[in-house]
Amino acid sequence: MSSEQERPRFRRRAKELPAPSTPEALFGELPRTPGGHGALWSHQADILRDYSSAAFRDKADVALELPTGSGKTLVGLLIAEWRRRFFKHRSVYACPTKQLAHQVWEAAQAQGVPAALFVGRTRDFDDRDLARYEGAEAVAITVYSHVFNTNPVFAGAQSLLFDDAHAAETYVADAWAVEIPVGTDQFNGLIDAFGEDLDRHLVARLTDGQAAESEVRLLPVTTVARRTEALDKVLITLSGDAKYRFSMVRQQLRSCLFYVSSQGWYIRPMIPPTFDHDAFTGPVQRVYLSATLGEGGELERAFGRSPIARVRAPEGWERTGSGRRFFVFPDLAETDGPVFGPAEAATTAGEAAPDAPVTEASEGTAGQKGGLVGRLVRLRDKSVLLTPDDRTAQAIARRLGVPAAERFRPGESKTGLRPFIDAERGMLLAASRYDGMDLPDETCNIILMHGLPDAVHLQDRFLITRLGASNVALERVRTRVVQGAGRCTRGPRDFALVIAVGRELQRFLSRTDVRAGMPPELQAEIAFGRENSEVPADDLVALAQSALDRDHIWQEDAEPYITELRNEVTKELPPYAGKLAGSVRREIAAWQAAWQQDFDRASREAVEVLNQLTGQELRPYQALWAYLGSAWALLAVDAPAAAERAEQLMRRARQAANRTTWLREIEGPGATAGDLDVLDAEGVDGVIAALATPRLKSTAKFNELVNNMIRALGDPDATGYEQALVALGDLLGARSYKPQGQGRTDAAWMWPSSWITIEAKSEQKAEGGVSLKYIRQANTQLDLLAADEGLDEPAPGSITVIASPRSMVDDDGVKVARDHLHLSSPTTLLALAQRTVRAWTEIRGAAPAGVDNDSLRAVVQETLATHRVLPSQVRDELSADPIRR
Repeated sequence: MSSEQERPRFRRRAKELPAPSTPEALFGELPRTPGGHGALWSHQADILRDYSSAAFRDKADVALELPTGSGKTLVGLLIAEWRRRFFKHRSVYACPTKQLAHQVWEAAQAQGVPAALFVGRTRDFDDRDLARYEGAEAVAITVYSHVFNTNPVFAGAQSLLFDDAHAAETYVADAWAVEIPVGTDQFNGLIDAFGEDLDRHLVARLTDGQAAESEVRLLPVTTVARRTEALDKVLITLSGDAKYRFSMVRQQLRSCLFYVSSQGWYIRPMIPPTFDHDAFTGPVQRVYLSATLGEGGELERAFGRSPIARVRAPEGWERTGSGRRFFVFPDLAETDGPVFGPAEAATTAGEAAPDAPVTEASEGTAGQKGGLVGRLVRLRDKSVLLTPDDRTAQAIARRLGVPAAERFRPGESKTGLRPFIDAERGMLLAASRYDGMDLPDETCNIILMHGLPDAVHLQDRFLITRLGASNVALERVRTRVVQGAGRCTRGPRDFALVIAVGRELQRFLSRTDVRAGMPPELQAEIAFGRENSEVPADDLVALAQSALDRDHIWQEDAEPYITELRNEVTKELPPYAGKLAGSVRREIAAWQAAWQQDFDRASREAVEVLNQLTGQELRPYQALWAYLGSAWALLAVDAPAAAERAEQLMRRARQAANRTTWLREIEGPGATAGDLDVLDAEGVDGVIAALATPRLKSTAKFNELVNNMIRALGDPDATGYEQALVALGDLLGARSYKPQGQGRTDAAWMWPSSWITIEAKSEQKAEGGVSLKYIRQANTQLDLLAADEGLDEPAPGSITVIASPRSMVDDDGVKVARDHLHLSSPTTLLALAQRTVRAWTEIRGAAPAGVDNDSLRAVVQETLATHRVLPSQVRDELSADPIRR
């Protein structure tokens, strides 16, 4: 070197100033860039002051409620940075998705918080950034999956923050959840491993593709325990992510639940065993940042942790909201055809239509595609499409004519949402992404929501569709919908048009109990949107344009009325929420004991859970816990009184699971006629009796009957629709007829122990809602039938079904609907009739004249069960959608 001055000099790091005593005070010291927040909002300061109190800052688990648009990220970053500086902690800020992690890292840069971003493969992490984190010189910003995995990088964290904790259930549980798709070697291998313990009727449906998507089977816990060696031999052959997840549960297979459906196998403990994961239990404190803390213990179940201290949102915040939304419901509008145009994207509840071929030429005709929905989406150049699955998203994008070059996905770029944000036009296909995407200001103003995100995995689907415990999952589903609707309204001046499409989603938002649990601002927006969607299609498009422009019509007509509606409502909790919250500590304790294979303690904890889960609304969930307690007691073979406890709990499970079929399926295949419940035995008797009648004994008359029945049920306008319903009841083994008199039910199916009445509104158009008039009429049908029979009341468990293509019910109709009223569709009844005809065809072929009664009964029972047309199965299917919940 030419001189002494040119030689490199040793550096001395500037000393970091001691952290102030609170995160709130720290805010004033951060070296913010022009993009940072200049001042804390009052509610942010309130939250931080509450957190800093002795009641919270030293707790092991603390949850902070910060609704959408309330500046949750800044609060979380301040806490993470303050704990890093004040306690010299290694602080980790975990996000559900890479996109959200990028957004948080950018916010940290703007706010002056020293931070390092860790997403993607661990081998690609920057060693210098890792050294900064390990030295407590920077907050690590990462994703949940780098905390919950077989070899977590941040196992030595001392402060751990979880963003969007309300959406954590799947992200946390995934570490202990093994998914095996249908068609793989392991899928078939597990079927073989269970052998004769797996219902052969179910196996036949699974292997020939005849199993319905809603048919989720929980395998017996005791059978899993008996077959663990054979199951292990199959599962050890897994590769990729499934291999690592299997390694997390391999030693505790006996403690896992096995679900199977037409989609595949799903294996996991019901509540994730986070207590056994050092990267989670090691930190001094875990902080959960959530848009909603829930009232039924949802956060505790998601993280397997209880108790969690709660810092609530400041009083009055729930009435301020974030931005403004105009909800539109195209299915309520007066249109001449399907809301998606001739090639409709949604043909049945929550299902995508088959993908039609899309040519290069057809992709360029976006302006002509999509019917009313397409017209609404094209009011702006950019939109977000939220669906429960990618297949549906792709189908809808094609139906709307969105060119392939203008379709974006949240995770396809290392820069997160930047390609979509920078594009001039396009649609963001955000399948199952109801959280973790912020599109504020004018980034995007249109959200198209299709389908209900109620079953993101098979455990959810089992709870909702088979167990009937939708109350347990309600808060999670409601939160997903609320968060999805808020993706484009992140600040007080943001605005979005929210287009709600799909039978299940619209029914969900029409339920008064669902809306009552939402913030008043959102309740008002949905009520206003429903009321203003019942107009001609052209008018709805014009109203949507007015809303997006926020012109004088919107300002003069809409804003004051929404404010008025908001002031009329409050957020109300369901009466059973407190019971669910009260049981969660015991639920977690039970699953911890089961994971440690202390099955006697797990069973005793299950009894304590049941002591909390009282009341009719929670009977399905009671049934599950009674079954689990019984099964665990059977596994605790040497424990005192375990066998007696197992028997008592199983009796309790049967009582609570009355009128459903899942528990009978678990108890074992190959039941004899004597094992059938009373209703199904009556159905088998009825079919045997019907086989001997002349019109069903003759092949020619049988074929004529069923052909006419299927033809009429497939034509909603057919004059013979009611006669077809009566014929279907006959084939189901019921006493079936059309009662005489004005305003009487269209078909009554009567087994001695239970009845079903059908109100056929098949001729209605899909648009609009089922009216108050029809609800009142349907309310009385069972009472009139009981009077005909000379009885004071209907048979226990009887139901009335309104068969209508309409997916919604008038709000006033929901209010007056009685508990026995359910909504179904003509499509469902047609599918039921087709399965019934297939069952009868098999019975007639397998039971020739002269066969003895016992053999005939066995054939009839087995065939009806195989095709899912036993009376209890029919009632399950037709009562899946109660009008009043």
